Amino acid sequence: MSSEVMPTLTIAILSSQYLVLLGLQKILESSATIPMTVHSHQKLDQFHTENRPDVFILDLETERNVLDTINRIRESTPTSKIVLLCGMEDQERTRAAFASGVDGIILKVQPPGVVLAVIEALYATTKPQPSVEREGAMKIRLGLSFTKQAESAPPPPAWPDALTEREREIIRLVGHGLSNKDIAYQLSISDSTVRHHMTNIFDKVGVPNRQKLLVHAHHARSTPV
Repeated sequence: MSSEVMPTLTIAILSSQYLVLLGLQKILESSATIPMTVHSHQKLDQFHTENRPDVFILDLETERNVLDTINRIRESTPTSKIVLLCGMEDQERTRAAFASGVDGIILKVQPPGVVLAVIEALYATTKPQPSVEREGAMKIRLGLSFTKQAESAPPPPAWPDALTEREREIIRLVGHGLSNKDIAYQLSISDSTVRHHMTNIFDKVGVPNRQKLLVHAHHARSTPV
């Protein structure tokens, strides 16, 4: 059995939101399968180029000029990988940033396991792993994530046939980032009617809240509602 030590992956998180920094750092450091060193910064200027992290995670919602930040990273640390952390509502900026050549995208509604899967896939491409057969990492497209290819990946969850057309319409609006009040205005119905529909949707889909519904929608995007 080989006694070689797996190399450490260095990660730099850039976000001006303290809770985002704290939450991501906790998620990443909880992984026992990959040795990691995680640094959190609110601005790129706080980062020292001599550290040269293997991976940058950029919070798209707090990076006002994300393209400039990406270019500065490419100039200062050209070997570093760049991953965007983004919501589901700012698709235009996400597309522009992706087109500039980032290496991955993580949606904020995705569970911790997906975040770790992204980093594990990048680890396989940035660090030589002794005595370990590396799996190919797939570069993501918009709205998808890096994943390790499973031998028998489970099929994406399907939407229940019991959903009414109105409920499907509400799910689509939730996916566009609309609040219950916005949905009520859009459909010319009352707030209480929207809440009633949301309760029925949660029961039928089998999720407890709005966030879990968005996660389900992300995984089921190949099956339109």
